Amino acid sequence: MAKALDIAKDLFNLAKGKGLEKPRAGSESMGKRDNDPGAPGSSPGSFNVGSFTAAMQQANGFARANRYLVTIDTPPGPWVKSDTVQQMQFFCDNINLPGASLIPIDHKRNSIGPFDRRPSAIIPSEISASFMLDATGRNLDFFQSWVTNIVNMGQGGKSVDNVVSSQGAAFGEIAYSKDYVTTMRIETFDMNANKINTLTAYEVWPSQLGDVTLGWAQNDEIARVTCNFQLRNWESVSHQLPEGQDPSTFANRALTPMEQLLRIGQTATALSSSMKTPNNVGDVINVLSNAQNFGRAIGGRG
Repeated sequence: MAKALDIAKDLFNLAKGKGLEKPRAGSESMGKRDNDPGAPGSSPGSFNVGSFTAAMQQANGFARANRYLVTIDTPPGPWVKSDTVQQMQFFCDNINLPGASLIPIDHKRNSIGPFDRRPSAIIPSEISASFMLDATGRNLDFFQSWVTNIVNMGQGGKSVDNVVSSQGAAFGEIAYSKDYVTTMRIETFDMNANKINTLTAYEVWPSQLGDVTLGWAQNDEIARVTCNFQLRNWESVSHQLPEGQDPSTFANRALTPMEQLLRIGQTATALSSSMKTPNNVGDVINVLSNAQNFGRAIGGRG
């Protein structure tokens, strides 16, 4: 009898909610944009959460900052150990994708009137990267040799006026750019290990080699060195999805074990919070949607 009474209450609440519910025009225009210039903001789908979710799923979510790979081509100098450069991609734990600055100049149209600003040149931003140091000291030796072979610092602590290095350069002598510039590539990936973008920086050279902090109390810390790189220009290439793949299928990709565990916890919390007496059709839809997401998480799908 009590169960039948509960069912009757649910049906009454559903009917009451349906009667009081306002039209949900936003759901009918999900993903549509406001194309009426005479009445901006009038599109019912402009602020629809479903439109936002659909757009994120179509783009496979947000980009992750920890999915990248840095490759430095071997500099042309004779001091370089190629195996050290090849292994350097595993030790870069922090780097920025460089931007660019357009330098404006004042310009007068037809030589009269107020100034109008126009671009005159473009300057790429420098690259700042942090590298973990290996226990053999090869990583730090690579960067120290690189900067000292750009501008010779002398050797042996002798009088700087008489010092000549093994490369035939006197103290303070600057090397030719062809002997120290190289190319650097920064590749970014999505959660499914598909390459998203490749930024290639040309004529790269280190302009500042940071200090390495040492200390008795740093028992569990890894020694790192920060290096700033100058570059002439960069080129960015966006990669297409693997052949035959559709962006919409990323929502159904297999989850990793850690992702599956986190997704189960999140969907279980959402399902638990929505398990209440439904007041309208929207509450029922939320419960069904959360239950579906929970089932997908149990099944290990995105």
